Amino acid sequence: MDRRMYLKIKSEKSKSSDNCEVHGPTPRSVNKALVTLLSAAILLIIWHVWEFGPANGSANGAATSGQKMFPLLLGHEVWDIIFDRYGIIAQTWSILPYFLIGIVLAALIRTYKLAIKLRKAIGRHGFISIFIASLTGIMSPLCACGTLTTAFSLLFAGVPLAPVMALLVTSPIMSPTAFILTLNDLGPQWAAIRVVAAFLMGIFAGVVTYLLRNKGFSDSIFIEGAIVKGDFHDEDYPDARLKCTCSQKFGNRVAAKTGNKLLIFLAKSAEMLWPVGKYVLVGVFIGTIAERYMPYSWMYGLFGQGNKLGIVWITMGSIPIFLHQISVSSILYHVKSSLNGTMSGGAGLAFLIGGPVTAVPTMAMFWSACKKRVFFLYLAVCIVGTIAISYAFQSFVFVPYVDTDNPLLRGVKSLPGGESPVITRTDSNVRMVMDPGGKGIIAVSYDYLDGKGNMVFDSGPGRFRFEAGNPDNERYVENIADWLEAGSPGEDKDILVYDASAGGLGKDIGRYAAILAKKGFHIKITDRKETPRISGGLLERYGELWVFAGSHAPGGAFSADELSAISGFVGEGKGMLVVPAGTGTGAADLSAANAISSRFGVKFSGAVRNRRELPVSTSFYFLNRMAGLFRSVLEITHKA
Repeated sequence: MDRRMYLKIKSEKSKSSDNCEVHGPTPRSVNKALVTLLSAAILLIIWHVWEFGPANGSANGAATSGQKMFPLLLGHEVWDIIFDRYGIIAQTWSILPYFLIGIVLAALIRTYKLAIKLRKAIGRHGFISIFIASLTGIMSPLCACGTLTTAFSLLFAGVPLAPVMALLVTSPIMSPTAFILTLNDLGPQWAAIRVVAAFLMGIFAGVVTYLLRNKGFSDSIFIEGAIVKGDFHDEDYPDARLKCTCSQKFGNRVAAKTGNKLLIFLAKSAEMLWPVGKYVLVGVFIGTIAERYMPYSWMYGLFGQGNKLGIVWITMGSIPIFLHQISVSSILYHVKSSLNGTMSGGAGLAFLIGGPVTAVPTMAMFWSACKKRVFFLYLAVCIVGTIAISYAFQSFVFVPYVDTDNPLLRGVKSLPGGESPVITRTDSNVRMVMDPGGKGIIAVSYDYLDGKGNMVFDSGPGRFRFEAGNPDNERYVENIADWLEAGSPGEDKDILVYDASAGGLGKDIGRYAAILAKKGFHIKITDRKETPRISGGLLERYGELWVFAGSHAPGGAFSADELSAISGFVGEGKGMLVVPAGTGTGAADLSAANAISSRFGVKFSGAVRNRRELPVSTSFYFLNRMAGLFRSVLEITHKA
């Protein structure tokens, strides 16, 4: 026999032996969708460099075509995207611990078959099964396509469509890995909101289907002869026709040779690294591209506070886009970071739940296996449920013009408003915390990759006036101290309060000293009279610097040497608070504060008058308790 013919036959046998006899070859539709998405992003990079040059503005494509070759410009851009301090490698490294924790949780669920045990209970409890199925979908480590296969097997076994529809809608939105990554990317309150929203989506889908059970959604919902095959290769598969112990999955091969739960757990963890990890990488890549290239007007038009139809546009626009539950929180983080103001919570939630639940591969499997009325029912409950739940959360949970789950606002229900200067950002590291009516009044800046300390900019000195019995002001001041200390390289809890104002705000801060002392902070208050100049020698003894700057105070303006010392202090990773505390809001009144803040991408200007008290956080007890529990999980993860 010819050697080439022999190798060809051997290769075909090897290839066929790798395929599961029950499930057939591994589905390629998901990978094709990912490749299409990545290809579109790469074409966007090429087009942008060709038309405008590199995104950092170092060159213009049209102006430099005679000086620099296009391939060099493109190579420089790709290098920046990958290796920049905000590039793909840096972003991936920052979320790696949370990704691994999510893998561990998912592997534990699969090793001990917890999701399968819950699925067996779905068909035994009538209407209550809708709630059980929604909970099961949240706990399931499977993605949309894997859940679809499992759900169809339950239907083959006689389980009603209503609880199965709840499972199908819930599982693509949330999983253990998606939960951990949301916790890291967006914070504990966002993680709690996403869990509750996923659960409500499942209940909505299940109840609607239950009410329509006598309208052609009970029997004969499948196309004749259709059996959906997927990647849930398990001997405990709910449908006997799709059970298997094939060697396609590494975990199955290990389980066939040993009953050691630890080894099976490690195998289950290992086999999930790439299937889940690829979505993390895609999410980081797409998020980086969106933040780098998407016009700001588009981003704000969809995700900003001013567009009342943003939820509808995002829900409808996400249908043809393959947004995986693992990727979507990272993409939303980048979108949120690119805005000059706060993000609309409802629009962000629509993106988190609407994108994953209408994934194209899942829709394609529905179209090919089910009668069309079932496909359109699924599509309708996904779209209507996403829009309804997002608007409900927008109205009753999210506070407009407030950065949801910002650490400065935790446990704070309201803060003083009144008249104050307006904050504008000139650096991408700056994030708005509160901007009522689109006018910034509180902002933060942090750059962990560059080693700078955390910074807080608050345009309202009234928020630091001591009011006996006002727990919100006390909590806000505590949060500032905690957050600035958390970004420092050491555990220095000594705070220097430098009062260069005309209003004597330092005395008010002194009244908070006893409250901060309970958390281990020590405050030293000084002013221009006692300490005429800020120097490096003065600052080296402290971990935080709180500056209340007012140009009309005696010696209020800061010298170049003082500004250099302050910049060096922040450059060492230490935290700083800047508050303009002059007698007015004119340029002269704000010049001292701007001399400091402008070095870090913040400018105080003009004036805005807000109502006396500004709402800050939701009053929903259940959500706040959930967020508190998840925050503890995040703190443990950070320490680990």
